[in-house]
Amino acid sequence: MRSAQVLAVRVLLLGALLASAGCFRPKNLSGGFSCPDGVHCPDGLSCNANQICVSDAGVVSTGGNGGKGGAGGKGGTGGVDAGGVDRPCTGAIASCPSTDAGTGKCDPVCNTGCGECYQKCSVNTNGQPTCNEPMGPRSPGLLGACDQTSPSGLAQTDDCQPGQLCANTNTCGARCYQFCRTSSDCSNGATCSRDAGGGYAVCDVPSVACDPVAGAASGASGNAGCTGGALVNCYLSGTSASTLCDCQNIRTNGTGNGTKGDFCSRSRDCFAGLVCYDALGNNTKQCWPVCRLPGDGGVDITNVGAGESKCTTGPGACNPIRLPDGSTNPTFGFCND
Repeated sequence: MRSAQVLAVRVLLLGALLASAGCFRPKNLSGGFSCPDGVHCPDGLSCNANQICVSDAGVVSTGGNGGKGGAGGKGGTGGVDAGGVDRPCTGAIASCPSTDAGTGKCDPVCNTGCGECYQKCSVNTNGQPTCNEPMGPRSPGLLGACDQTSPSGLAQTDDCQPGQLCANTNTCGARCYQFCRTSSDCSNGATCSRDAGGGYAVCDVPSVACDPVAGAASGASGNAGCTGGALVNCYLSGTSASTLCDCQNIRTNGTGNGTKGDFCSRSRDCFAGLVCYDALGNNTKQCWPVCRLPGDGGVDITNVGAGESKCTTGPGACNPIRLPDGSTNPTFGFCND
């Protein structure tokens, strides 16, 4: 009788142990299991293209099979791409309202709409949105020097950060510019005013206080007040009272090289010391020398040798620049001589 009671207790204990075993999860090590069928792995792991089970912790799934990456390593929760190489997710831009939903195109401003988490949405030189893996470690910051691969076509990509475009538009060379829809997307007071093609835009460089007067505006003169080297000059806007530091634009219209009298669209189409302005009022902008107006509280403009007025016929030839809002630039004008 006692032997039967002992046996019953042992059976109950064994049953409880077996029941608890269903909740036990051994610690699976990434790469410690194979998946020859291309799909099945222990809990917490996913099969990659090399038929090895890898950890799927912290990676957003884009594949099927119960949340695990599908056969062939299609961007599943295994954290590897189709080639079996580890690639970090680029991620969407924080607090950015995307507009790609239902358009069939990715959104370069918010970096959304690409099929794989490690891809970046950008725009190529043909104005087409592209989804490609960024080059290298994506180290350049805003306005930092950058590199492109496949300069055109859908394979084009660069090493700028998500939400930025590598563009080569002036003598500074290729730099990272921030995608934008409005100026509120830009930092440091910059305007959303540079064309990226296809209806897309990037932020311009921000305004800074510098000296755009002819003779002082060149970065090589050391007097412009700009940083970044001899190629970075001070430019005066022909449509506002602001100044900025940048390099001369690469001219593509084939009409002149940016000297006095050449046609232009913006001041950076001209050499340093010139402003792009419609002086004749016929909707035709040309490059004109920048001068300092009388009565601005600055230095003595009658001293032409000081490099202030720079009008060949003297200080009286410095004319006000009329702005679109009807006002005039209080400090700088143009030499109409």
